Amino acid sequence: MMSDVRIWLDRLSSLHKSQMRKAACAAGMQLVHLEILQYLSMCNRYSNTAQALGEYLGQTKGSLSQSLAFMEEAGYIERKPDPVDRRYARLFLTKEGKALLKRIDSGKILAPDFPEDDAAVEMIQRLLSDWQSHNGLKSFGQCKSCRFNKTVDGGRSQCMLTGEALSKSDVRKICREHEFSSTASAPLS
Repeated sequence: MMSDVRIWLDRLSSLHKSQMRKAACAAGMQLVHLEILQYLSMCNRYSNTAQALGEYLGQTKGSLSQSLAFMEEAGYIERKPDPVDRRYARLFLTKEGKALLKRIDSGKILAPDFPEDDAAVEMIQRLLSDWQSHNGLKSFGQCKSCRFNKTVDGGRSQCMLTGEALSKSDVRKICREHEFSSTASAPLS
């Protein structure tokens, strides 16, 4: 028999996917296209590649490449060469992609605004961390909860993995290299 937590998580997940699918369909897209828009709106500059997107969505390179081609052709995303390493392409939302995502989410179709409840956030974070750890998946968490994020002189944030300074906006974005700090990943009892 499934535990109460699994039952409620399953229902929450089903409801979220159902609302996402309806919103995508109303916009003339498939669910994966909306997921791409959402991911690119949330990810940081280290995570806006096709490979990171595929890891996040659990998609194969082939199916993802078709979806990215559709999104690019529709004018919702664009690919730009990485300024440091031209072998890589970075993915960005276009103005049209941002506008579409805003229009879809403006009516809170995808999810209502939830109050920021620290205890609830911590519980969800720990559930996610345990689940991802159990399945060998990357966490893709926000930099603010990452073990590599440190506060340095003057209260600024810095990524100790890359050595780069992080803006207040950066710290709220999700990252492919994220690893929960030891306090955030303590197993649930």
